Amino acid sequence: MAEYLSLAEIQERSADILSALESLINTKAVANKPNAKQWRFLRDGVRCLFSPCVDSEFQNISPVRAAQLKFETEDRLKRYYLRPGRPLDFVFTLVHKSDLAKYGLIDREDYPSLAGYCVLIRDKVDDNNKGPDDLKKYLERVITEAMDAEFRAYAALPRIDQDDLNKWFVTDSPAMKEIMNLLTRHQKKGWIISNSLNPSTKRLLDIKVKKIENLHAFINTMEYWFLRWWDVKDGSYTYPYRETNRQMYVLKKEPDGWKVFKNLRPSPRSSTPHRWKNHKKQ
Repeated sequence: MAEYLSLAEIQERSADILSALESLINTKAVANKPNAKQWRFLRDGVRCLFSPCVDSEFQNISPVRAAQLKFETEDRLKRYYLRPGRPLDFVFTLVHKSDLAKYGLIDREDYPSLAGYCVLIRDKVDDNNKGPDDLKKYLERVITEAMDAEFRAYAALPRIDQDDLNKWFVTDSPAMKEIMNLLTRHQKKGWIISNSLNPSTKRLLDIKVKKIENLHAFINTMEYWFLRWWDVKDGSYTYPYRETNRQMYVLKKEPDGWKVFKNLRPSPRSSTPHRWKNHKKQ
């Protein structure tokens, strides 16, 4: 996950940040009308980082209107940030205050917000100065974190919460849809791996960054997954998924960091649920 500046770091660099913000908003590829409401909303959100927002025109707007302004701003910024060859000093991101912990900011009460939204800032210069080895290590971390998030999602059943997955997987990507589809199916069946003494586990055995492009990276892994699914309705184990295989991840560069877009893996060689149940009954 990308690292964002702390509030203290932002305040120390206020002049540079405000200058970069105005330069960004006055770029035609970003804003046709720099004084439109969504850009005034962003400006005030940034200014709140340096002084209280008491005089903002957006201080008392409705949650629905605030969400609309946030979406309009983020949509334009995201498209601009993903265009190749754009020189950037800082990256600005609008997030709801309740989501600050997902971005590594734990002082939620102290971080200023406007109409429920906070402006997070990342130093793009520091990102650009990272060497190839640093980037490879970062991408490897994304994979390990994504694996952990996926395993936690299975372990949380019958509860389904996509928030943790959103940190490491691109929303609505093939990889995310595959996981959510599996979670939904198993929730309906009443399958879990959180029962007492359940031996389910996973291990990353090997990882290698194969190729890094402007917006995509390709990573190969060797993984071991053992998911011993327990059927709550029957009160017994119903399906042991045990696989050691090579997988290929396609990572996509998002405004808030690299995330898993696609996960290509071979079909399982484990017993199918139907065959396993027949085996149990024999």
